Amino acid sequence: MFKKQFAVQAHNLLSKKDLKSLKAQILEQYAGFDEKALDALLPEGQVKIFKLDNRALLYACGDQPPCFFDVDGRGDIFPCLTTLWQHPYMMPELTIHPPVSKFVLNGADLMLPGVIVPANGVAGLGGVTKGQKRCIKIEGNLYPIAVGKMLVNQTQMEKLKGKGLEVLHVFKDELWVYAGKLSPNAGFTEKDDEVTACADQSYLAGEAGVAAASAPTNSAASSVGAAGAVADSPKA
Repeated sequence: MFKKQFAVQAHNLLSKKDLKSLKAQILEQYAGFDEKALDALLPEGQVKIFKLDNRALLYACGDQPPCFFDVDGRGDIFPCLTTLWQHPYMMPELTIHPPVSKFVLNGADLMLPGVIVPANGVAGLGGVTKGQKRCIKIEGNLYPIAVGKMLVNQTQMEKLKGKGLEVLHVFKDELWVYAGKLSPNAGFTEKDDEVTACADQSYLAGEAGVAAASAPTNSAASSVGAAGAVADSPKA
């Protein structure tokens, strides 16, 4: 989705009516996500919508990095990684070993043989439906490295063969660059080509995220505020 550079074609402040509709869609698509947490991410009167040349839409609070994206402008909404790092349990997950992350970071969709199966089998992953939204995590690291949607149903999942999840947004892609090249802990920066296990969960406490060595040209240096929200993000 964001493998290639994109350009913002237009942006404007979201109306009160449209913001209400956006929040309703998010709460419907992410059952159990806290409404107060969503209000903090998308406060009234401050949310901007960005229309991209790849047909996607970005939603951001003021000048902060985007917190949600719509794949093709039709209401299929996903959280950006910075949002998932603040709320790592807002959606179902698939866990992989660190070496498998090399392929995902390189732009590949997630293959089912790379998924770590719980002790109680595939059933331990919860019900799987085609099109279901899930994130990818590394074993031993709380923070997701990618987000996408399932390409298989429960029966196909149990075979653990072939592609399992279409990756739409991944660490080090162009949306990550646009958002300020942040990392939630050292597991994301220890190696250049993979994400590793790391017990540090301070990003949730609102402490500064780990910024990449060089900031993108369209972004100021970023920091994490008291609520875990990133400030001074890219401006369109």
